[in-house]
Amino acid sequence: MKSAKTTPILFIVLLVVGVIIGYPVGYYMAPPKIEEKIVEKPVYPLKGEIPIGVIVASTENLETERATVEIAIEEVNNYVKALGLPITFKAYIENAEGSATKAFEKLQSLYAKGIRITVGWRWSSHIRACYDYIQANKILVISDGSTSPLLSIADDFVFRLPTPDTVQGVVIPKIIVDYGVKAIAVLQRADTWGDGLYAVVEGEFKKLGGTIIERVRYDPEKTEFSAELAILASKIDSAIKTYGKDKVGFLLLAFDEAAVIQSQAKGYPALMSVLWFGSDGHVWSDRLVDEAGQYAVVVRHICTYATTTNSTLRMNFAEKHKAKVGYVPGTYSICLYDSIWLVAKTILEAATTDTTVLKKILPDVAARYFGASGWCLLDKNGDRAAMDYDIWAVIKESEAKYATFVYYYNVTVGGERLAWAIVGSYSATTGAIKWFFKPTLGSSSVGEYHIVVDDVDYKL
Repeated sequence: MKSAKTTPILFIVLLVVGVIIGYPVGYYMAPPKIEEKIVEKPVYPLKGEIPIGVIVASTENLETERATVEIAIEEVNNYVKALGLPITFKAYIENAEGSATKAFEKLQSLYAKGIRITVGWRWSSHIRACYDYIQANKILVISDGSTSPLLSIADDFVFRLPTPDTVQGVVIPKIIVDYGVKAIAVLQRADTWGDGLYAVVEGEFKKLGGTIIERVRYDPEKTEFSAELAILASKIDSAIKTYGKDKVGFLLLAFDEAAVIQSQAKGYPALMSVLWFGSDGHVWSDRLVDEAGQYAVVVRHICTYATTTNSTLRMNFAEKHKAKVGYVPGTYSICLYDSIWLVAKTILEAATTDTTVLKKILPDVAARYFGASGWCLLDKNGDRAAMDYDIWAVIKESEAKYATFVYYYNVTVGGERLAWAIVGSYSATTGAIKWFFKPTLGSSSVGEYHIVVDDVDYKL
């Protein structure tokens, strides 16, 4: 029988043996050590509000551009929230009110607030007036509507989502020649946009065998054009005697002032007896039809307008835009929408708002970005690489079945509503013009009819 003293004596003996032979006894008696790993969570370099300036060219554009900006900013912020990033984008909208001087003042105001990233800039003349300031202060500009070839400059801080007028300037002469017109008189805005587009048109029209019988430039802030119209009417009248009425045309490179020019032109029979051609400057102008539709439908205003890729993205944006303002967005509003998305994606990828860095990587981001306007691949000058063009004209309701995308107005002539409509298209890939309906003076495919305006009988 074991005595009570045996157990403690045995424990002491074992403990001494454990010390002699090493740690195993202590190791098994102590709790195991747990190795701790420190995991560092990466911190996103940006936080808080990221401001984006928006320069709206004119009051006429303010409604549609504000709606576009609101839609794009809301979508971008929802995207950022889904990524779990601690930032929000905020737009600061400034209206240049159709003035290059005011555009400069608005840019300075944005700069004073610390804003170095801007979108909008629909008018080339506004960029030209601010260009040196933009470059000197490294302000990133993404334009939704500037197309002047004079601003196609490599390695600057200005990027443009429309195709420059080096393309449109080729399309316009092709359309004019397609009508059999051999001589044209030109009335154009005396600004960066007008001069740049005219230079391309002049060269291309002459290559096609055409003659420019007169070119008149006007101050964009003018509201009275009788002197200019008198000169052009006289030249057109002489050209008609030389070439024949169907071989003479009139090219108007204008913005919304086209409505005033058209209204004042009614007093010059020579001007009202030839086709008028135009550009993206005044195509789809509400003012033209609302204020001078009865005259515009006489001379047609056959204009070019860059088109965007048909996609679900574009349709979704168009639906949101229409819900806000009651009408679908035009090409340049779609480009504004993409401008905001493009600059946001560039900032998110670069994780910085340093414009010198953004300038370097934006072209790569654009090359991989398919937006509401389509692929946004840029050329070496930072301009959109290529876009197709629609051909628009002012037509009557009875002609609408021959056209596509007819935009009606509450303006009637002879009991028929007037409309802007797409009557043809131009492919940048093939260089070919396709007509859905080819509006002409005199007889047309929908039969002959007469429009009498101010006791003058215009036979269509």
